[in-house]
Amino acid sequence: MNHDNEKNPRVDSTPENTEDVNAAAESSPEISEEAQTAAEQAKKRSEEKNKNKKNKQKKEKVSLKQMFTSQKFKHGSMATALTAVFIVVVVLVNVLVGILGERFPSMNLDMTKSADNSLSEEAGEVVDTVDEKTEIIIMMEESTAKANSNYQKVDSISAKMAERNSNITVEYKNPDKEPGMLSEYDGLTSGSVLVRTEKRYRVVTSSDLFPVKYDQSTYQQIAYTDVNGALASAISAVNADTMPIVAFDTGHSEMLDMTSYKEILNDNNFDTVDFNLLTEEIPESAQIVVLGVPATDLSEAEVEKLNTYLNDTTTSLDRSVMVVCYPAQGELPVLNSYLNEWGMNVTPAEVIEGDSASYVQSPEMLLANVSDSLDLDGADSYSYILSPQTNPIEILWEGRNSVTTYPLLTSSESSYLYDVATQEEKKDETASYNLAAAGVKMIKGEDGEYFNANVIVIGSPYLFNASFTNSSTYGNGQYITDLSKYATGTTGSSTAVYSTPTQTVTYDIAMSNGQIMFIGLGVFTILIPLAFLITGIVVFFRRRHL
Repeated sequence: MNHDNEKNPRVDSTPENTEDVNAAAESSPEISEEAQTAAEQAKKRSEEKNKNKKNKQKKEKVSLKQMFTSQKFKHGSMATALTAVFIVVVVLVNVLVGILGERFPSMNLDMTKSADNSLSEEAGEVVDTVDEKTEIIIMMEESTAKANSNYQKVDSISAKMAERNSNITVEYKNPDKEPGMLSEYDGLTSGSVLVRTEKRYRVVTSSDLFPVKYDQSTYQQIAYTDVNGALASAISAVNADTMPIVAFDTGHSEMLDMTSYKEILNDNNFDTVDFNLLTEEIPESAQIVVLGVPATDLSEAEVEKLNTYLNDTTTSLDRSVMVVCYPAQGELPVLNSYLNEWGMNVTPAEVIEGDSASYVQSPEMLLANVSDSLDLDGADSYSYILSPQTNPIEILWEGRNSVTTYPLLTSSESSYLYDVATQEEKKDETASYNLAAAGVKMIKGEDGEYFNANVIVIGSPYLFNASFTNSSTYGNGQYITDLSKYATGTTGSSTAVYSTPTQTVTYDIAMSNGQIMFIGLGVFTILIPLAFLITGIVVFFRRRHL
C-alpha cells in the first residue's frame, strides 16, 4: 500500500471549476505548490473564456449594426426591393391590361399585317348607324372560338362592334345545345354567325367570313378573310328599312354564272330572287331585272312585260333592266330590237385592244375607262376595271322619245373590232368603243314624284367574275356595286359595306434566308443571351467589392 498517495493528491487531476480549487486550497493548509499553480491556471483560463464570450457577443452586436448600415447591405437590399417592386408592378399591369382589354376591346393592339383584328372604317360607319337592338350570335363555344386563329378575328371584331354601339350585343351559343335554332334559321350551322333584329335576320356562313378563291394564274386555292365586310353588311341589312330586290331571269338558258354578282348584292343590302320571265310575272317590288347572257331570244310577250314593268307609274321607285352580252352569244333580233328602242344596238363582235398599256396579259382583256357622262354618285375614282372578251355597245342616238343614252365604260382610242361572223380583224378601224352603256328615261309617278327607268347593257360577262370583283387590284366589285345602287335609286342612302377580302396566309415579313438566319440565330440565339451574360458578370464583380 502506498501511503504517500493518500497524503499527496495527483497534480494532474484538475478540478472542474475554480470554486472547487479554492475550496480545496482553504480546507487543506498542507496543499502543495504544484496544486496551487494548477488552480491558478484553471482560474485564469476560466476568466479568459468568459471574457472571450462577452467580447464575441459584443462583436456580434456591432457586426449586426454595421451590416445594416454598410454600403453593401444598402445596395443589395435596394436592388432586391426594386426587383420585387418591379415584379409586382409587371403582374399588376398585366392583370389590369387583361381586365381593360376585355372591357374595352379597342385597347387591344392589332399586330396583323392587314389589321384583320381591327374594325375597319367602313364597318365602323355601319355600326354607328345602328339604332335598334341587334344581336350577333356566334354558333360556337366561346373558348373554341378564341382558340381558333380564324374565329379570333370574329371574336375581336364583333366585340369592338358591341363596344362602339350599345345597341349591338354579342353572344356565343353551342350548336349542339341549340338544335331548335339550327332548324329555325335557314342556313344556320356550326361556325356560322346569326345577326338579327325584329325586322329580319341574316346568316353569315363560315365561307362568307373566310372565302376561298381559285387563283387562275397559280391554279391554287387561296384562303381569305372578310370578317369586317360580312358582319357589317349583315348588320346593315337587318337594320335597313327596305331592301331593293334584284330578279334574275332563268328562262333563256342564261350563260352567265351570277353567283359572284349575287354575293355582291347580298353584301350590299339587296335581296335576290330567281324567276322565269316567260312563264312568270316579274316579282313585285323588284327594282332590277337581270338577263344574264340569254342563249335564246325573247318573245314579244316578254318584251311587253319589260315595258310594262319599266313604265309602271303606281310606284315611284327607280327600276332597271340589265342585259349582259357576250361576243359569241349569237343573234337575238327581238332582244336587240328592244334595245334599239332605248338607243342601243348589239352586234356579234369583240373589242380588241391595240395599246399594250390598256390591257392585261392579252389584247382581249381590256382595261376599261369609266365615263363621267352619267354620274353614279358612287366612288370618286376606281382602280383598274377589267373587261375581258367584250361585245361593243353601239349608241344609236343621244336623246329621243324621252330616253337619254350614256356611255358607261369605254375602250381606248387604239382598240379595234373582231367580227365574230366573218372572223375578220378590223385593225384599220381603230376607235374608242362602248363596253357598257345605259338608256335613261325620267317618268312621273301617280304620286307626283319622278323616277328613273333604265336599260343597262354590259358587253362582258367577265366583268362580274369573282377573280376580279374580289381582287384589290381591280375596281370591278366597287363599280358593279355603285352601278346597282344607281339602278335602284339607293345611291347614298345605304350604309352597306363593299369590302375586299384579304389573304389570310401571307408573309408579314419579307426577308431573305440570310436575313432570317442572322436575326433568328445570330441576334436572338447568340447576341441577346450573350449581352445578358456579360451584363450579369459585370454587375457581379462590381457588387462584390461594395
